[in-house]
Amino acid sequence: MVSRRNYFTIMILMIVVFFLCMTFNTLKDTWNDYEVNPYSETAENYPSKVNIYIPESIRLGKAVGRKAEVKMAENGEVRIGAATRRRVIGIGDTKGTLMQTAAQWVTYSKRDIGIYESLAVYQKKEKGGEQPEMLLIDSESVNWKKAGEVTFLRDCVDQGTHLIFCNLPDVSVIRKNREVRELLGIREVREDEYTVDGIHLYAGFLLGGETYYQAVEEEDQGYQDMELRFPWYQLASGTKVYMKGIPEDESIDTEDHPVVIWRKSFGSAYVFAVNGGYMEGVTGLGLLSAMSAEIYSYEIYPAVNAQSMVFEGFPGLADENRKKMDELYSRSVKQVFQEIVWPYVGMSLQDYPHGITCMMAPQYDYRDKNEPSEEQLRYYLKMFHEQAVETGLSAANVSELAMSEKLALDQAFMQEAAGAYDFTSFYAGGMTEKEMEEALRMRILGSVMTVVADYEEEDAEVVKFLTEDVTKQSTLGEGLAYTYKGDLLMKSAATALGYSNISFDMTRVAYPDSLEDSWENLSRDYAKTVDSFGPAFDGFDGTTATECDVRIRRFLALDYTDSRTGSVIRLETEGGSGTVWFILRTHNESVESVEGGNFKKLEDGAYLIEVEDREAVIRMEPADERYYVMPPGVR
Repeated sequence: MVSRRNYFTIMILMIVVFFLCMTFNTLKDTWNDYEVNPYSETAENYPSKVNIYIPESIRLGKAVGRKAEVKMAENGEVRIGAATRRRVIGIGDTKGTLMQTAAQWVTYSKRDIGIYESLAVYQKKEKGGEQPEMLLIDSESVNWKKAGEVTFLRDCVDQGTHLIFCNLPDVSVIRKNREVRELLGIREVREDEYTVDGIHLYAGFLLGGETYYQAVEEEDQGYQDMELRFPWYQLASGTKVYMKGIPEDESIDTEDHPVVIWRKSFGSAYVFAVNGGYMEGVTGLGLLSAMSAEIYSYEIYPAVNAQSMVFEGFPGLADENRKKMDELYSRSVKQVFQEIVWPYVGMSLQDYPHGITCMMAPQYDYRDKNEPSEEQLRYYLKMFHEQAVETGLSAANVSELAMSEKLALDQAFMQEAAGAYDFTSFYAGGMTEKEMEEALRMRILGSVMTVVADYEEEDAEVVKFLTEDVTKQSTLGEGLAYTYKGDLLMKSAATALGYSNISFDMTRVAYPDSLEDSWENLSRDYAKTVDSFGPAFDGFDGTTATECDVRIRRFLALDYTDSRTGSVIRLETEGGSGTVWFILRTHNESVESVEGGNFKKLEDGAYLIEVEDREAVIRMEPADERYYVMPPGVR
């Protein structure tokens, strides 16, 4: 039995605890202005005007590159790369996707490039000139019937120029021409066409580790969208394979599996070959970076260092599509997002570093009378603020209302509910760049610093300036629709740029097309996406859209030089203000220390180098010479 004295003591303690809790929450709400976007303060601390590195002489056909330089110069500061920059030559359609990918890769990696429509034009224009670092070749632009062209390519190899065949000549050419087979490292053609069951990506090439793109289980069949039919070549000696097909016939020896990507060593240089259409767009950027890393004793190049997850059309603030919501969940849209979706998302991301940006849709359908809730807005602004989640604005709109009208209605609601809130990021989805620029003139988007847009297939320009003040960053996949090709694309973007940006279309939850779009089903793809990319790239920083924007601006403006003496790599940077990042690829070497910055191991032979000063000194631990083979292009 509790005495009266103890009873009053317990009651007093309970009152004190209750008072402290209430006081803490009251003070927290007083000190934190949830209706002010904290990321708008971030946006004030970096330059807004265009400041970008472009190669010294991008020659696309008849001086298209020079026209591009002039246009950029009118928009802001443009710095031309040094004349000593390692030079790449592209042979192919100057307006084609392959050469556009090549041009974008050299821009991001701060090289220089010249592009010619054929080997004949290249020989004529640069006769007697200095040998380039490498030739990137579209096989359709080579006259394989002309013996002199194959001889010229072999001479380039003998003089130390590396060849990268972005695709292969027709299988009939390879079968009939012994010199072509020798150049490509092919011993024989086993089948003109062969269908494999999956693709095996070897470890140590692209970042993200060894991967089998094979649907072993029935539930994985929907993920398979890789190119599975291609010629079956048997390789000669002196070759190394990076990606192979996996035959359905398990009795075939692994060494005889159909090859997809490989290289042939000629002592002074390498010849890389790609059997299929993998060298276009972002995947091409990653493969070129991985091949370059294979060529040299070390390779260091700039990186964005940003991992972002963007939830498009989340949260919805109006009680919409009630009939379908009752059918699937027996709840309203607001309750589904608040009670089912967000708790699931929050728990699944606790162990991974991705930054989160929620691009809200105050109202999806402006044709109905269900107005967005001010109470819901304040709830999410408070919750997102406390969990370091950025709130952006989405272009999500199911009513087919003109974008200008939709944004005007969004503006009216936000002004009433949270007048001081300035959005710094906007999700444009599949809008054209012209439509994006028109939308940015709307008052509600006046403070936007970056536009997040859907990735356009085969477009290698992942990050760029959309206008003089606003950047564009592309999402690289729909996180609610995981595929193997999307996985390879993400690995490629991480390898080339240290960048990933995944979108999750939450409009599908609010306005499902069928029962397949219920969260119970969508969450499986969501979990597959998070589990695939979270552990693979946990060495990169998680960033919101606006934080990523800061890093994109520094990355685009950055230029650098590097040199090595013994075990010391010296890195000098210019153009980018503030901290910048690089990816360092090595062969059986480890980083010991970094003066002027820091480092982080991403995986064996790959490091993220953070540079805080204009100059950094990277000290390497000695390589284990028992296993180390010096690449032919040592610098």
